[in-house]
Amino acid sequence: MRVQNRRNLTLFFLFNFSIIVAANSSVIFDLLDEWLSAGPYNHGLLGLGLALYVFWIKKEAFSSPRSSFVNLLPLCAASLLLLVANLASIGQLQMLGLFLVIVALLLSLYGIKIINTLFLPLLMIFLLLPVWNVLQIPLREISTWVSFNSVDLLGFEIIRDGYHLLTPGGVFVVEEACSGLGFFLASALYAVFVAQINHLSRKSAVLFFVLAVLVAIIANWIRITVIVIVGSQTAMQHFIVQDHLTFGWLVFAACFIPLIIIGNIYFGERVAAKSNDKNAPKKEQRLNITYLFSIFTIVICFSVGTSIISSRYDPQYKFILPSIPNYTKVGESQTSSYNWKVVSKGVTSEEYSHFLQEKDLIQVYLANYVRQYQGAEMIFIENSLFDQDRWFKDQQQTIELASFPLKQINLLTLHRNSHRSRLIAYWYLVDGHYIADKKMAKWYEVQAALKGRPGATLIAIEFNYNNEDKEQALKTMTDFATAFSAQPINIKKSI
Repeated sequence: MRVQNRRNLTLFFLFNFSIIVAANSSVIFDLLDEWLSAGPYNHGLLGLGLALYVFWIKKEAFSSPRSSFVNLLPLCAASLLLLVANLASIGQLQMLGLFLVIVALLLSLYGIKIINTLFLPLLMIFLLLPVWNVLQIPLREISTWVSFNSVDLLGFEIIRDGYHLLTPGGVFVVEEACSGLGFFLASALYAVFVAQINHLSRKSAVLFFVLAVLVAIIANWIRITVIVIVGSQTAMQHFIVQDHLTFGWLVFAACFIPLIIIGNIYFGERVAAKSNDKNAPKKEQRLNITYLFSIFTIVICFSVGTSIISSRYDPQYKFILPSIPNYTKVGESQTSSYNWKVVSKGVTSEEYSHFLQEKDLIQVYLANYVRQYQGAEMIFIENSLFDQDRWFKDQQQTIELASFPLKQINLLTLHRNSHRSRLIAYWYLVDGHYIADKKMAKWYEVQAALKGRPGATLIAIEFNYNNEDKEQALKTMTDFATAFSAQPINIKKSI
């Protein structure tokens, strides 16, 4: 009976797991892209193999069902989170939601005990998910400070300006990719794997984990420091400056070898604790068909619901540029501009228009999205409202407007040189609402998707000015934005 239960329950889990993966295949592909890239998660496939190996050696944990309708609540909550993340096209939340759904599926089938039993392999999977980018900011800050002071203490000439390290041989920029997040996660993964394989106590596991991540952080400090010194002394011509990623992993490997030796000597395999009730008769729960059907119903409803909701959209969606009193539209709208380069990933249609009031020429950009996907969406990190090779950002702020329905706008202040500057104001149109806040725009995006009208538009305004006329330029922008938003919202729809 026990073997049969385990086989049937495993097949049921794999069946539901397959449905979840199929319904979220785009999330899986995004995850694979991260693992196959040169970024901080490029050890993902190796880590996945290690985690699956640990799951295999713990396969006895998948033997006995635990039917409790209370355990269905986490599955419902995780599935709802994943649905919202899919509708809002938030990549990191999608991957986290998918992970939580799978954990909740395990919980619903095997009870809370399996989460404790599989805590370490589940933690290994969690460390592989691209949800740790928030650590790049503190790691980058610390790495910059340590590297600057290390070079200075070694007697080399260096000046720090934010994340720029200025030396006689050149300027080094400590980007977010230089934060050492990849080293950090790889070491953390190794520490968890060692803790599992060697049956370390909780205290020893935590100690080895801290040691591993410290080695990773120090390795990154050494990498940056050496690159700055060598680059400065060779006028940026040395190969480690040209291929600093490869050099970084070589430094990490050199620091990692002592960690492996220390792990083998001081954190070697311990004898696994024996269960006190090994020979005690175990009460075997029967498979509850009603309970299993409830699990299947939750999985299939959210999976099918995600597919149906995301397939509902209006292919004719387009925001119609309004006529604005006291402003004259100059010429016809164009699909490109000679002096304004905007990047909008996945845009369905875009147009540039010019409006004139006395001597002020204002340019308007519209980016229409019929539907949005992860990486092809209105609010996306790779989108840009200006050419970063020609313009430099001075400030980004939010400006309040004394108008309805648009109460505030986002404002970028740029400069080209000592005389020429530019203001770019922008906001979003989602579900018939003007919104400046990105988080609120994502929330309205979810509501619009549920209603079957996910169309959205980015609205941006550009105005060039001389540096001494900034106050007047700001007034020009706010006046135009106020007049623009006061006009009725007109959207082209399918008949």
